[in-house]
This record gives sequence, structure tokens and C-alpha cells, in this order.
Amino acid sequence: MQNPHITLNSLDFDNSRDVFVETPADVDYSHAPFYFVTQYEEAERVLTISFETLLQLVQSVPVDNKRLVFIHSVGRSGSTLASQIFAQIPGVINMSEPDALTLLVVARNSKAYNEDALIALLDATISLLCKTTAVKAWVIKGRSFCIELGDWLHKLYPQARNLFLYRHAETWLESGLRAFGRNVEMSEEEQRASEKQRREYLGALVPAIAQFDPNRRLPHAGTLSLMWLSAMERYVQYSSMGIEMLAFRFASWRSAPRETAEAMLEYCRCRPADMTAIYETLNRDSQAGTSLSRETLERRNRVLNEQDLEELNWHLKNHAIIHEADFEVANTLKT
Repeated sequence: MQNPHITLNSLDFDNSRDVFVETPADVDYSHAPFYFVTQYEEAERVLTISFETLLQLVQSVPVDNKRLVFIHSVGRSGSTLASQIFAQIPGVINMSEPDALTLLVVARNSKAYNEDALIALLDATISLLCKTTAVKAWVIKGRSFCIELGDWLHKLYPQARNLFLYRHAETWLESGLRAFGRNVEMSEEEQRASEKQRREYLGALVPAIAQFDPNRRLPHAGTLSLMWLSAMERYVQYSSMGIEMLAFRFASWRSAPRETAEAMLEYCRCRPADMTAIYETLNRDSQAGTSLSRETLERRNRVLNEQDLEELNWHLKNHAIIHEADFEVANTLKT
């Protein structure tokens, strides 16, 4: 609990234990684009403790929820950039995509665990992520699926600041296919095997994919469309519940990057007096050095085809609430 170089890595639900890793003292998680990747690459030692012991240990870790910031998004919408902006601020501890939260989403969606027990584990997980004192704020960005935990996070930390980043469905789909698609020719059999694998993996994270008609084909564009719609729907749901989030579009990073960064930091009570480092971050690739870097994705040259757009539009037409690719959620920042 006292060693800042021992960090929570994952939750092993099969064996009711938490998994920690120890990394060298010079590893800087705040500036890591992906927390879980840095843990995997830098880990020197793995430690485990039982859930029962964990729940006892975290009683000694008070978390001031006024200093908590949660970044939610549809993915591929500038959330890593937002995270890296916070990383430039002295006194802020930034965590971009700790995997323990993703595993809590899987556990929640499985319906196999008691809700109160999972909420207690979520509280303990946040306490462990925030066990190193932050002078100004702890900023936690989950993967896009982690918006499924938004209501529980609000219940536990009602005074935390919440952000939501999103973008036009068509440009989002194109970006998603470029980042996560395989630009190779596949036989009919290979396509079906790939679809089955995607539905099984993503169905554990996105209820709409798990519940989708098993007799209807769901190509990659369809899977991504359901991911976008699910995150957007969750935001609408939370907004109707009175959970406040500041939302902003990906386009704001392009049209008014400085104003967007300033508004975000003001809302989160984190704006520094000197914005120089923030403005410099806006000119860098926030995912540089990873498989999702701007340079890597530009080489993939994946564009939307007619079938991709037809698939997206079919899901938009059949959704209960969201029917437009340019749907605007409440409380969207105007720049």
C-alpha cells in the first residue's frame, strides 16, 4: 500500500484475487498512453492478494472525490489527448486505461456476481488506483466500455467531475476500422470465424453486441456501430438520471484546440496558471510510439465503403433513441 511502484493490474474473478505488478522506479504511468500496456511491458514482479484482504486494506486509503476526474468516451475521439493534457499538470496523477475497470465491466455484464459486491470491488479498485497522494487530482480514463460503470461511479463519488468525448458516427467508424480492422482478403469461412471471435470478445463488454440477433450477420462495421451507439446511449441514460458530464466533440480538438483544453481544465478545477505545456501537448500525437499512432494508422489507408455505411445506417435506423450519425448529446461544449 505504501509502494508507489506496485500497482493494481487486474481482477482475477475465477480465483477471487487482485493481481498487482511491480515496475522500476523510473516508470511514469501519468504520461503512458495506455496504463495496462506499460504495466505489461515493464513488470518485474507479479503479486496477488484475495478480494477479502483487498477490501480490508483499502479502508486505510481515503479518496477525496472532489479531486477525482473520470474520462468517458466512445473511443477514437481524443480521450487519450485529454488524458495527456492532464498529465502535464503538476500535482495531477493521470491513469489512462487501467485494465481492472474493464474487467469489472465484464463481471457486471455477466450477471454472475452480486451487484453490491461488485460495487464494493469498484470502490476498492479506485482506492488502489488512487493510493498515491495527488496534490491536485486523480484523473482516470477508462476504455470506451467503462462508461457501463458510470452510474456506479456516480453513486460512489457524486462530487467527481465527469467528461464524455464523442464524434460523428461516420468518421468514428472509419477511424475504428483503420485502427482495429484487418485490411486483408478473407474467405467466407474466415469471415464467419472472425465475426464469431469478435462477437464473443466484445459481447462480454457491450451488452448490445451480446444481445444482437444471432441469426443476423454482424460484420466488423456492425460491431463497431453497436459500440458507438451503446456508449452514446449510456450517456443519454445518465443525463436523464441527473448525472452531470461535460461532453465535447472530437471536432472541437480540430477547430478550437486551445479553447477546448481550457474549458475542460476549468470544468475539472485543474487549470494551471501556465498553459505552455498544455499548448505544446496539443501539437503532439498523444498515441505516438504505440500501434495506434497517427503515423501507423495513416499507412493503413482504410476508408468507408458502401457496405460499411449501409451497416451503420441500418443500426442507426433500428436504434430506439439515436438515429443520426451527427447526434448531439446534452451539455456538449460549444467552441
